[in-house]
Amino acid sequence: MGGHSGTVYSLRIVAAILIVTLAWDALDPWAGPSPFFVLASYFLLGFVCAAAFPGQVWFGIAVAVAAAIGFEVLQFLVPLRDVRGIELIGKWLSASGGVILELILVLARELRQRKR
Repeated sequence: MGGHSGTVYSLRIVAAILIVTLAWDALDPWAGPSPFFVLASYFLLGFVCAAAFPGQVWFGIAVAVAAAIGFEVLQFLVPLRDVRGIELIGKWLSASGGVILELILVLARELRQRKR
């Protein structure tokens, strides 16, 4: 396995672990992590998902956004949990922020390579 494909594979594993962890948090009626931790986790998810699918970045974006929105909506089914619009927007914006950071870094790398 080459360096680039090994990195992509590792990022996909990290993305899967993040998704499972965030799903566990969303569906656990007793979970109560700090809002900062939750938003940072979704930011990281967006960043990792965008990086994990370099040739199909839109797929990575769709996964991150679907997780951010889907896990909040699924809380409707969990006793003692509720869906809050502000949390949904916060998670979506955090995931989108991570995606945007990864896209900026990709653009910067491409511009740097063109200058060589």
